[in-house]
Amino acid sequence: MMTESSPPLELPLFILHPVLDAQSRPEAVRVNGPGREDAAAVTRLLIEFGLADSTSGLPVLLPAQALAAITEAVNSAGTALPEGAALVVDPGSAMTPQPAPTTHTGPAAAVMLKLLSQVTGDADTRDIESTLKQDPQLSLQLLRLVNSAAFAPSSRIASFSQAINLLGRRQLQRWLQLLLFARGPSAEQANPLLTQAAMRAALMEALAKAGGGSREMADEAYMVGMFSLLEQLFGKPLATVIGSLQLDPPIAEALLEYKGKLGQLLKLVEVSDRTPDIDIAAVAEALEAAGVDHAVWCASQITALRWTLQLQSSQGG
Repeated sequence: MMTESSPPLELPLFILHPVLDAQSRPEAVRVNGPGREDAAAVTRLLIEFGLADSTSGLPVLLPAQALAAITEAVNSAGTALPEGAALVVDPGSAMTPQPAPTTHTGPAAAVMLKLLSQVTGDADTRDIESTLKQDPQLSLQLLRLVNSAAFAPSSRIASFSQAINLLGRRQLQRWLQLLLFARGPSAEQANPLLTQAAMRAALMEALAKAGGGSREMADEAYMVGMFSLLEQLFGKPLATVIGSLQLDPPIAEALLEYKGKLGQLLKLVEVSDRTPDIDIAAVAEALEAAGVDHAVWCASQITALRWTLQLQSSQGG
């Protein structure tokens, strides 16, 4: 039992990843890292940090040898996992093979690059709306995004102009950044890059806020996380894709050279995102370089995971 003078229990390193189904939608959340077999630490992650609440309805994948110990730890503490929490043995490679990302090429890429340029250049709303009208599927996906639980509008939004009037320009920037990644190979299948980009962006933002960053820095962190996957999205070198964009120097330098605080956070987010072969030592080194402790890291991951799962709940139509 801890006394008033006892130091807080230190968390081991945890790395959380959504696992996607064949339609590129989350079907489970995998817990990676050296802490995944520490029953007391996993229990704390699930209850105190809110992982069980955040993943309600989705299996949380853990090693078989940890599950019984976690159940015993929960019972011994006189607590219970939130309703809907499901702890499942991690099947590893037996899970659904992860779908390949959709790369934009041809006429669709031209529209998306134009939209990207308008987003970063703070173009007039009417010009952005005109670009969206060139591709009806984009307009539909935009409405799905803005009506998702992640944004939680007070009333259902039915048009682009209504969205702007109700929720404002700052949120428009975020929808459009997400929209770049929303298009999949078909109306039924999402682009797996949407989940990855949303998780990176939300994690970067959460880490920036936890570090005492301003609202402006949090917005920049979100954009850096989102744009870090533009190379995969367009199948071109990142420097080529962003070369014509009007990005502020801290954003461009973070993306291309890992400079500054944003660059440190991006390096951390990227090394933690190298599934399935996580380099634990590299993640630990990046955490230290960015000045992020394990508790802040866990809390930020869960914040990002919750938001990403809420967002994805809208993508089934």
